[in-house]
Amino acid sequence: MKRKVIKQGNNTLTLTLPRKWTDKLNIKAGEELEVVEKDKSLVIGGHKDTREQKISADVSSLDRSTIMTLLQGFYRYGYDYVEISTKNPIVPHYRTDKKVTVSSVIYDTTNRIIGAEVISASQNRYVIKRLTEESIEDFPTALRRIFLLLNEMFETFVSALEVGNKTSNKLSSNKATSDNELSNKEFLESIEFQHTNIKKFINFCLRLLNKYGYDDTRKTCFYFHIISLLSKTEDIVKNNSRYILKHNLKLKEPHFFELLKYIQTSSRMYYELFYSYDLNKISQLNKHRDMFRSKLFSAEKKLSKEESIIIGGLSQIIELILDMSETRMAMDG
Repeated sequence: MKRKVIKQGNNTLTLTLPRKWTDKLNIKAGEELEVVEKDKSLVIGGHKDTREQKISADVSSLDRSTIMTLLQGFYRYGYDYVEISTKNPIVPHYRTDKKVTVSSVIYDTTNRIIGAEVISASQNRYVIKRLTEESIEDFPTALRRIFLLLNEMFETFVSALEVGNKTSNKLSSNKATSDNELSNKEFLESIEFQHTNIKKFINFCLRLLNKYGYDDTRKTCFYFHIISLLSKTEDIVKNNSRYILKHNLKLKEPHFFELLKYIQTSSRMYYELFYSYDLNKISQLNKHRDMFRSKLFSAEKKLSKEESIIIGGLSQIIELILDMSETRMAMDG
């Protein structure tokens, strides 16, 4: 929509607002509005909408994972009040082939979001409500926390597999293990807690972007894309950790651990690129990816079936990182 600029006096220019805008935003004559200069645009802010955003859903026919995804989606969208109803207090958990309560699913989900809690609970109805204030100013801190926690998760994962390899070698050579040494099972189990913690900050960042937008509005979609791929990255680590635990895999081949370190290094390189942008670092990431591929193909026949499955799954991370690198380039024009 185009609006004509009207000159009033020697130094004042006036711009009129359409009636439908002022009615929708409840803007009255004499009130003050925030006007912000963004590049070549002027952004006129209306009143802050303080109304509580509400939604309800019936989850009677859903499984545990779908309910969790739905609730996190509501939170990311920006809802402040979510009412859940169900005719079935017990739902299937397909991954474990067990039944779980809707109550446990809802409380598990609130562990993955910031600032919202269950304020009402019965067998057939639950209410989740945002209780704390939030601001887009919290976004940079939360985003950096995602990166740091992801690197920490990688460190735990690699350490777990190295510990498992050392323990296996000790047992095969009849050497005793220390009571103070953590087992690879304990390391891998701790990844579940790290996964929950990372998801908490991922959900929070996506909520802030959806609800308030980034200061430079053109970058909102870029940040959303990067954070979504960081979420996929940590999911890959988590899922492989679960697979190793479930099948009690023994991973021993040195080439496997070399490839694993390549993937871990890619994550660290991207973190450095993101916060210290340099085109040469993107070039190094591309080089690193090609070196990884070369070593993967040359080591293929030396890896066990189980090692090939794990590395094959984890290798997706390198491609995700290159995708994030392209997005990081776009952010800097």
